Order: sequence, then structure tokens, then C-alpha cells
Amino acid sequence: MIRTALTLEGKLHILVNSAAINSSGAVTDVNPAQWGEVLGVNLTGPFLMMREAIPQMMKSGGGSIINIASLGGLRCPPTSVAYCTSKAGLIMLTQQAAVDYGPKGIRCNVVCPGWVRTPMSDEGLDRLAPLLNTDREGAYARVARDLPLGKAAKPEEIAPLCAYLASDESSFMTGAVLVIDGGSAVVDAGAMSLKG
Repeated sequence: MIRTALTLEGKLHILVNSAAINSSGAVTDVNPAQWGEVLGVNLTGPFLMMREAIPQMMKSGGGSIINIASLGGLRCPPTSVAYCTSKAGLIMLTQQAAVDYGPKGIRCNVVCPGWVRTPMSDEGLDRLAPLLNTDREGAYARVARDLPLGKAAKPEEIAPLCAYLASDESSFMTGAVLVIDGGSAVVDAGAMSLKG
């Protein structure tokens, strides 16, 4: 991928790591193969991309790396040990790279979305819907009902933040953990569950 990007532009200034997979389960439920697969895609994948991109960014005079983690890297929903661990690791990987490569002109920030309507979220809510006696749309409504904004995001609502981080307008930002979650992180889940 890096070689292809270089053949198109000759320089590399921006990297966005956005791929992810999930495998639900608690520590005793997730087998080592599932654990390895989730960490491989969600944490080792970005590490490998950064490892290849950073030298090219240094040659190009600097750059911006944007890693897409998740609110799950900061908060723990039930039975998401592999996913949450991988996203928490991605946050620390981002901050470590910010420290190590800031002096070389490379900024590295992490975006932590909450619920976003993606194929991965659709798949998870399709599994949840029968347990809630509803369909996918009903499941989305249920998981978002207590959020201050009351809905899951569309990818187009996350993309502008990434564009900002890629631009020179964010030239003094590095190591930042940016939560974009419709207010999910500020809600007291225990109090909300009592609400009805």
C-alpha cells in the first residue's frame, strides 16, 4: 500500500488506520485464536502500517497519522475483552508514536468514535436484535436511546474530524485522544438503566 501511494504522489504525508474486527466474549470465553485475530487486525495492523509509513513521512518532511480506535478503548462494555484491549492498545501506540516522532515532524492522533453505522456495527446489532425482540433499526434505537444525541453516527459525521487532523489546521495537535460519540462517554450508564 505504501509503495502504491508513493507511485501516485511521490510523497507520503497522511496515514489513516481505520480497519477493525470484533469478537465478543469475556476473558474465559475468547480463545487464543480469536484474541490473536482481533489484536492482529486492530493493533498489529496499524503498527505495521505506521512502521512502513513513518520513514516515508520523514523523507517527505513530516506527516499526520490518524488512528481510529473506539470509545471501547476508554470504556468497557460487557464481553468485549479482545476488542477493547486492542483499541486501548491502539490509543497507547498512538501516543507513543506522538512522543517518539513529534521531533521528526510527524503528528499522531487517535479518534475514538462511539456507535457508528458501519457494516461491523450492523452485524453486531443484527445479532442483538432478536434478544431485544426487534430488528436492526430497533436495536440501533435501543443502544442509542440514552445518548445525549440519541442516535448512532454516520461515517460522514466522523470523517470531518479525520480531515481536520490530516490538515495543517491541526498542526499543533499530537498525542490527542479525541472522543466523538454523541455524548456516550458522559452518560452514567447505571442511572440510565434505572430510567426505564
